[in-house]
Amino acid sequence: MGINNSLIGPIVFMKKVAIVAYEGCWAMSLFLAKDFFRIVTLLDTYYKLENIYDVEILTCSGEPITSSSNSIITPDNALTDQHYDLVIIPPIEGDRLHNMPLDADLIVKWLKPQILANTTILSLSTGSYFLAASGVLNKTMFATHWAFVHQLQNLFPDCQFTSHKSHLKTGNIYTTGSFEAGINVLLGIVAGDKGDHFSQRCATHLLISEPSKLSPILPHYHIHNDERVTEVQDWIDGHFQQVIRIVDLAKMFNFSERNLKRRFSQATDISINKYVQEVRVDKAKKLLLATEESIKNISFEVGYENDSFFSRLFKRKTGMTPSKWRSSD
Repeated sequence: MGINNSLIGPIVFMKKVAIVAYEGCWAMSLFLAKDFFRIVTLLDTYYKLENIYDVEILTCSGEPITSSSNSIITPDNALTDQHYDLVIIPPIEGDRLHNMPLDADLIVKWLKPQILANTTILSLSTGSYFLAASGVLNKTMFATHWAFVHQLQNLFPDCQFTSHKSHLKTGNIYTTGSFEAGINVLLGIVAGDKGDHFSQRCATHLLISEPSKLSPILPHYHIHNDERVTEVQDWIDGHFQQVIRIVDLAKMFNFSERNLKRRFSQATDISINKYVQEVRVDKAKKLLLATEESIKNISFEVGYENDSFFSRLFKRKTGMTPSKWRSSD
């Protein structure tokens, strides 16, 4: 007898996510990642979508560990040779970098084949220690906490470290220099898996800030190592409502206009004016989903006095009018 495949429904491939816990790690960042995926699950349930993430907290032995703040973290499993689609490494207290816990070497040993297999890895702040210690990422630049750049650089002179407010991406490896950057990377990963609209909804449910102050979900424009361009991007992200002129940006960041335009487009693969548009449209998406403000008011809030121009721009970028975007699930 033949099988009617239409009755079975689509096959859902679960993505396995490992959050590595170890003695002295920061529990806050660990549970940030865990709770992020809980929000994803809640939204999946509410909108009757398939949950595609299977998230586990792992320790070397499978036994509980003590965090930096002396909280007990009980894992779901031990480190094994099982395949994971995403590995998240929480940070360690900076004072412990010169006296790493006993399980650090075991984590590095486990992490090395994950790196070589091109597993997606997210290192939060000083979690970059484990990537550098693997020995297979020499000459790579890692983002980390600003207070421990020099300490990590001394420990791993063959690598490069920077206090990057956003994140850096090398291959499938993300490193972050701030709490918020870790969230932005996760939102970008979810956008790739479940679509931009769903990711924007996640952002507005995170309760870390009011919608207009949330960072834009534009990770592909931050995959570069030009710190001066990153400073310009960070300024634009925080001042998108203002009139932004290249001549003013050039003076503010000590560039010539020509050099700024060249450096910016070379690093981000987009012009400054188009990047400003991307930021404003991204901010508008969050306001459309999280507020009941009129299209006209949202247009003004993101920097456009002409709401007709804003609506045309929004449709050109998303394929939908602002009203359609707001009502679609």
